[in-house]
Amino acid sequence: MTDSIKAILVHGLLIFSLNSTLFAQSDLERGRELFKNKKYAEARSIFEKISNESDHQAEAYYYLGSIYLRFDRDPDKAVDLLEKAIESENANAKYHLMLSNALGAKAMQSNMLKQAFLAPKIKKEMEKAVELDPNYAEARMALTQFYVMAPGIMGGSIGKAKEQADALVKLDAYQGFMAYASIYNHEEDWQAAEGYFKKAIAAQPLKATPYHQLGYMYLKQKRTKEAVEQFKKMAEYDPANANSYDSLGDGYLADNKLDDAITSYKKAVSIDPKFGPSVFNLAKCYEKKNMKKEAKDNYKRYLALVPTGSQADEARSKLEE
Repeated sequence: MTDSIKAILVHGLLIFSLNSTLFAQSDLERGRELFKNKKYAEARSIFEKISNESDHQAEAYYYLGSIYLRFDRDPDKAVDLLEKAIESENANAKYHLMLSNALGAKAMQSNMLKQAFLAPKIKKEMEKAVELDPNYAEARMALTQFYVMAPGIMGGSIGKAKEQADALVKLDAYQGFMAYASIYNHEEDWQAAEGYFKKAIAAQPLKATPYHQLGYMYLKQKRTKEAVEQFKKMAEYDPANANSYDSLGDGYLADNKLDDAITSYKKAVSIDPKFGPSVFNLAKCYEKKNMKKEAKDNYKRYLALVPTGSQADEARSKLEE
């Protein structure tokens, strides 16, 4: 083989390699954009291709895990994929945080024994995310929530939650205020919690989350009309989120406005047909209105979406009746 032919072949291989890299990058960017726009089914096909063919496997597994968690409501599959992402790239904080979210979703569908088994894993992944990136406000917020909600025997600690809240205030005032609000809300110090929720709203008035959490705090206090107002704000600022209308439905249901609640829950299901809580709540509303067929249909639909857990058990019991 002459030197000139060798040179042509080498040049051709370089061009092929460069083009392959560019195509992979283009696929990755397209997949990210589809994911950002919540076109999860289309994004999944792209990330499945990338996970089999390219050097971007870790990120592909991360997005696939996120899709199975958010869109397919399959935390078991999400955990498997996110563990693969971490095996490929262990030093990525967002992968560890998303794995903790998937493990948390799995725990919510499990009995108390399984939750006790999963709790240390959830905590470990959140702590790893903070260790890898101390400025990762979202990870610190998640860890705050874990410390607040978990029993002491499973790693919960109000003292540690306040340490994370202190750090968050310095990183991001809004997140810090929300962290303190969640702590005081859990401790039922309503006045302090309400003050921090309002500080968070003043810091970021277009964020839906403070209205959501403040609304449920009002429901705990039987302040139903104030709760409904907060949920309306949530729906105004996050209208594409099924949970906005599910929460508004909860407010109307607490206020015994069943028709308004049904309208809100239907809106949530129209946004996300797999949003189980609204399907279950529709069944409850129809049952209260003595609309037995509609109640039965929605309990069945809920079981198809969420076959395990306390509400699934309640749905089966209602159908047996």
